[in-house]
Amino acid sequence: MVTAGEILKNKRESLGKDLHTVSVDTKIQKRFIEYIEDDQYDKFDSEIFVTGFIKIYSKYLGLDVNKLLALYRRSKPQKRETPKKQITKKKLNFKPRISPKVIAISTLVIFLLLTIGYIGYQIYKFQTPPQLTITEPIDKFTTQEESVFVKGYTQSSATIEINGIQTDINSDGYFEKEIELNEGINSINVKAKKKSNTNLQTTKTIKVVYTPKDITVSEPVAQENLLTLTILQSSSWIKLDIDSENKISEILQPNTIHEYTVLNTFSLTTGRIQSTQIQLNGKDIPIPSTNNTGVGQITCHIIQNTTECE
Repeated sequence: MVTAGEILKNKRESLGKDLHTVSVDTKIQKRFIEYIEDDQYDKFDSEIFVTGFIKIYSKYLGLDVNKLLALYRRSKPQKRETPKKQITKKKLNFKPRISPKVIAISTLVIFLLLTIGYIGYQIYKFQTPPQLTITEPIDKFTTQEESVFVKGYTQSSATIEINGIQTDINSDGYFEKEIELNEGINSINVKAKKKSNTNLQTTKTIKVVYTPKDITVSEPVAQENLLTLTILQSSSWIKLDIDSENKISEILQPNTIHEYTVLNTFSLTTGRIQSTQIQLNGKDIPIPSTNNTGVGQITCHIIQNTTECE
């Protein structure tokens, strides 16, 4: 029987898309895509995330979502009860003697172990940010409708805010809210917070482009942009990806200039922020520091001649 994973994988390969491209476009981690294509659903923590990812992946490839979900449910392994083995009781010639002291000590040790385990688990849950998956719409989605429904999943113990407005979630962690759009690019910010610790949160931002129906927009022509990378007084390890293609993964010498053409996106990681300078079309782009070690990372998208970095 053909499985949902086989259909998704065959469709992806027929479109000439690799796993990295699909992961970037759908915001689904590469390993999760591989699990789905290999029908390894037992590697997911929850069925909610499996069905959510299958919905996103199916829509991305232009497949029938309901059909894929039906194939997935049909291929799920059914739990079978293991027949109990008959145990033959043997009569023993002696009766073990357990003193009340041994029973009391054993009970105390088991109680302490259970208490420590429970406390450790609660600390782990308290310190872990909630999971957040947005199933609709996908990032950089274009529509001619005046509004869009934002749908997704999180933990039932979390709260959801969409563009700063709290949104209801059901017992399965599902949420849905209609967002009014303005003409042009709309940023939709979705934030999941733990009720027990609001400092722990997961935030995702998606872009939606709204083009009114009565306005005819010609297909934008990709414009080439000049990216200039300058290594200043000290050598630095650089990793540079441009339009999903790696350009540099090595140590660059000081006082050197490197120029590249960018169409849509670029991502740069540097071992020394102080020695690294980047410009796009002659305009300086600051590189944020990921920690206090001087390592910096930045990813920029060029949308309608506007540069957005994160």
